[in-house]
Amino acid sequence: MDFTTTFLASFSKAPLLPSGTPAESLLGHVYDEKTDSVYHSLLSVSAYGAHYVSLPFSYYIRSLNSYLILYTKNGCGSLQTADSRFTLKEETLLFLDCRQSFSLSAAGNFWNFETYFCSGSLPAAFYQKQSGMLYDLSSAAEIRRYFQMLEGNNKNPLYRNPVLDLKCITNLFSDLTLIEEENGQPQKNVPPYLLYMKKCFDYSYANRYSLAAFEDELQISKYRLCREYTTVFGISPLQYLNQRRIDAAKDLLRTTNIPVHEVSTSVGFENTNHFINLFKRSAGMTPNVYRQKHRS
Repeated sequence: MDFTTTFLASFSKAPLLPSGTPAESLLGHVYDEKTDSVYHSLLSVSAYGAHYVSLPFSYYIRSLNSYLILYTKNGCGSLQTADSRFTLKEETLLFLDCRQSFSLSAAGNFWNFETYFCSGSLPAAFYQKQSGMLYDLSSAAEIRRYFQMLEGNNKNPLYRNPVLDLKCITNLFSDLTLIEEENGQPQKNVPPYLLYMKKCFDYSYANRYSLAAFEDELQISKYRLCREYTTVFGISPLQYLNQRRIDAAKDLLRTTNIPVHEVSTSVGFENTNHFINLFKRSAGMTPNVYRQKHRS
């Protein structure tokens, strides 16, 4: 039985959709993954959907042998299971085992969201380890960028690369796990203001930062902040931030075709020449040479 048929058969009652909208549209693109692929056992994305809905909108699933990754871009929705109810606000990620019954519905004037129905050992392992189902990504720029890459890869199913889906979702799950571990086990003897600075650099590295701004926000001398950050983490705040940006730029150069000057601005460098000089110092080659080398 194909995934569309399985999905439609799992409805506990008819979905509430605008007149003339077929229930199949709730899935979006449905993929016929090659079961002999070496990646299939790790991750198989059965369907990808980009949805923009308004009231009335809802559907009810009895049970579906799949996992759901649901990313809300903006607007508001709601998901309810037998035990819990979740409000899905802007820049939140919900991860759900669909073998339990659940309902999805719009909860505001509109709801703009993406769905990935998937299976395999990777989502199963993450589901067993996770401590939550709903994640706030408002300060996790790196994870939001994975969704940008996933969206670009799945817009046209004719040119979709399943390996890029595997890469993005693996990185996504890894980063979520690290965030959970960091939140659950804070570093001993590290002042919270230093952890706050590091978190800003890790998950919102494209923003503009200065020690003077941190001084005003934290009411601690910028010289003290710089000295203590360097002592604790072994690298100055500016050097750490630049390295995070360079690492993100390397990922963009390997996986996209956007021009170097756009890579520069997207990771937080306003001056492209400055970016190229820092990149060359870090990687030993220019961004263009790095891209050509890793593409080949």
